[in-house]
Amino acid sequence: MKQRVWGISALVVMVLLAVAVGYAPPVQAATPGFNIVTSPLPIKLSTDPGRTVQTELRVKNQNPDPETIKVGLMKFGAQGELGEPDLFDLTAKDTYANWVTFSPSQFVAPPNTWMTVKMTIKVPSDAALGYYMAVTFSRATPQKTDKGSSVHGSAATLVLLDVKNPNAKRELQLVSFTSDHKLYEYLPTTFTIKVRNKGNIYLAPSGNIFISKGNKPVATLDFNAVGGSVLPASNRVYTLPWDSGFPKFSQKLVNGKPVNDSKAHPKLELKWNFGDASKFRFGKYTAKLFVVYDNGQQDVPLESSLTFWVLPWKLMTVGVILLLLILYAIWMLLVRPIVTKAKLGVDKRRGRA
Repeated sequence: MKQRVWGISALVVMVLLAVAVGYAPPVQAATPGFNIVTSPLPIKLSTDPGRTVQTELRVKNQNPDPETIKVGLMKFGAQGELGEPDLFDLTAKDTYANWVTFSPSQFVAPPNTWMTVKMTIKVPSDAALGYYMAVTFSRATPQKTDKGSSVHGSAATLVLLDVKNPNAKRELQLVSFTSDHKLYEYLPTTFTIKVRNKGNIYLAPSGNIFISKGNKPVATLDFNAVGGSVLPASNRVYTLPWDSGFPKFSQKLVNGKPVNDSKAHPKLELKWNFGDASKFRFGKYTAKLFVVYDNGQQDVPLESSLTFWVLPWKLMTVGVILLLLILYAIWMLLVRPIVTKAKLGVDKRRGRA
């Protein structure tokens, strides 16, 4: 019997740099020979119970030949704490699938042309809170391999539907705000922000990290600029680098490709861009995190702070050695002759005495 190969069922949802992120690059299917991208990514909708809401989905076939594409529906949830989406087949309990229709639900996509699909969601009067859907685009007829097996693949756009309800609970907890080290020789430093959604509807926090040295502002970083969301009853970890320094460590590249060490960690090399010489970092710094989220009535602030040091100890060591050499040279060339001459004078006077 011929084997069915499901390949990577490539719901290649780089869709989110986070689950339900506010922006992501176009999603491209990974199945060989099936090369499509979708936009926008993802889609956030809000409506009242008993209303109908519509949105447009766009897909482009990047193959040189036309493709017959069908539109499908799955659901997604949070996978881990870094924001990756986890897609699932619908079950009999997922009755919201009956609310959704697509026009067209199947179409021929010519090469390099954006096609538009209208998604209509007829929300019943008893609907409430959040529904998290993945709209899939796949070949209407699976591709056959040389051995007769079938390879399936698709691309997906995530859709977050918020059905307004008085029982909606919007509450976000700031779990931690940390840096990867307390002491750095040179930048970059990486800040990690962990939050937990304690409510029953997705939340998209935003804010800034303000970096200062003493009372002097040094830098302002945008937190969650792409609008990455946190699904209910889940944690989400955001990372934010600060690399505006001179010199600074950067990923080592060979022939334009990143280089890793034996443990698959990125190899770093020190870059000296003298155009950034004014960004020399030294001393104690304070990073203050200011995050806000909408609880349905107002913006709620969450705040935290931490300190870290930047001490270029190798450069400091070289500086100390150079200073000692200079002081020694001054001693040998200027001070020592004077001291020696004075000592000889004292000895002569003692001899006459």
